[in-house]
Amino acid sequence: MEENQIEKYCQFIRVIQNRIDEHFEKQKEYIHCKEGCAYCCKNGEYPCSELEFEFIKLGFMALEKETQQKIIDKVLQIKADKAANTKDKFIYECPFLIDDRCSIYKYRMIICRTFGLSYYDKDDVKKKNTLRVPFCMHQGLNYSEVYDPDKKTFSTDLYKKIGYLNEPMAYNLGVESLMNKFGKDIMHLDFGEIKTLIEWL
Repeated sequence: MEENQIEKYCQFIRVIQNRIDEHFEKQKEYIHCKEGCAYCCKNGEYPCSELEFEFIKLGFMALEKETQQKIIDKVLQIKADKAANTKDKFIYECPFLIDDRCSIYKYRMIICRTFGLSYYDKDDVKKKNTLRVPFCMHQGLNYSEVYDPDKKTFSTDLYKKIGYLNEPMAYNLGVESLMNKFGKDIMHLDFGEIKTLIEWL
């Protein structure tokens, strides 16, 4: 991996974070995310590219030794649980979640930055342009007031009835799209291999 990749990646994050923040602001009526919720950090596989993981390591090294040890202990436990797992899919709590807060928040992955917003799946050819809502919607959180699970889309009638000012929107925020169309094509980033977070640790 080229030496200047982390520097380029920091520029990439600044640009996409501004765009993501704008989307969150426009959709704030539908967003129930708040500090300490952490529901999204407790049930996932957390796809992570090699470049993102290199950035995460910088965040980890900046932590206090006590916090680092807590993370190491969680990683060891998750790996033991994964070894005993008999299902095809292994879901776990992010090892960087400490006391319901992200210990490496400024260094978090792309998927963590976009989670909470609805988006159109443009990465999966079979499900192209399928509306994806955050899974916390099923817990009565983001977009739950305006999503019609039977039709798998937003209800215009519901958002108007509630009196929200802005229409519920979905954005092109798939991780692959952000990496390929902007990261690779425009900023010439090499994200490397993509694996689940626990596979990198």
